[in-house]
Amino acid sequence: MRRAAVLGKGSLAVHACEVVRALPDTVLDTVVPNSDEPMWDIRLSDYVADHWPGTRVVRSGDWRDLEPGHCDLVVSVLYDRIIGPELINATRQIVNCHPGPLPEYRGANPVNWGLLNGEHRHGITIHAIDTGIDSGPILGEAHFSIWPEVDEVRDVWNRAMEHGRLLITDTLPRLDLISPRPQDHDRAVTHYRRDSHLLGDRRDWTRKLSPRP
Repeated sequence: MRRAAVLGKGSLAVHACEVVRALPDTVLDTVVPNSDEPMWDIRLSDYVADHWPGTRVVRSGDWRDLEPGHCDLVVSVLYDRIIGPELINATRQIVNCHPGPLPEYRGANPVNWGLLNGEHRHGITIHAIDTGIDSGPILGEAHFSIWPEVDEVRDVWNRAMEHGRLLITDTLPRLDLISPRPQDHDRAVTHYRRDSHLLGDRRDWTRKLSPRP
């Protein structure tokens, strides 16, 4: 029996848990919710405790409390910490669901940056985790249209979550069959949380409307 863990937050991480639980010969052994869970979405820690009491919940939010080598499959979904080599190297399959197209939108706030840059196409990606930031080989991706003239961050985020559910459903059962596709590192752009102040009116869920005269 294969042991699996899911790390992350919200309804998309809950969906990943459901998909993992349905995989043949797989048990959802451990869940590591983000230490700061959003109030505007399902709280992963509460959902797991209510629905699957046999699954361990690591409430510290720290991947280090997931013993390296204990799980054969680790799935990160909107997890807010960089996973270190101790866990990466000890896990047979370790993947991340990132709410942006790669390699152009690695790192923090990919939806916000895409809108600020006036993109008309965005995406969500599942990739293997390596020791870089969202730099591992791509396993699956979904792209969709966005309209920066009218879309707010929350609009594109919700669209990414909808496509992410389908992507997780399609990709996780096929992990053993997919040939990972290396990213083109020459095209890579990484955004860091420390640069969030540069997002201007795209930093929040919605732009602040100018007062009417």
